[in-house]
Amino acid sequence: MTAAYRPFLDAMHLTYPQYLVLLALWERPGITMKELGEHVHLDYGTVSPLVGRLQTRGLVESVRSEVDARAVILRATPASEELQHAAQDMIRTVLDRVGMPLEDVTALRDRVKALGLRLDAVVAAARTR
Repeated sequence: MTAAYRPFLDAMHLTYPQYLVLLALWERPGITMKELGEHVHLDYGTVSPLVGRLQTRGLVESVRSEVDARAVILRATPASEELQHAAQDMIRTVLDRVGMPLEDVTALRDRVKALGLRLDAVVAAARTR
């Protein structure tokens, strides 16, 4: 996927991890930095600089949580909407070129996620032994 997306991401001046961060924020506005890291499966030390670069470009904003001052709430900015439309075009174009309907790709993604959850459970169980 990364290689198929690369020309599109280059045109948007995004790396694949930056795209994943924006995708998560488009889908889940107002998540914390911690939740974002969990969602994209990256640690804080990796997510924080990614978010920082996106903030510098005006694509992400952050505010301290009113409930927990330690938590940082993240949102994609209106400026990122143009990239969101380009990302949707990217996905449609790649799926068209691959010749797979979105439903098939979604089902495959869900199965891979389910496998990941099972593997996480196996690893967690092994750690407790």
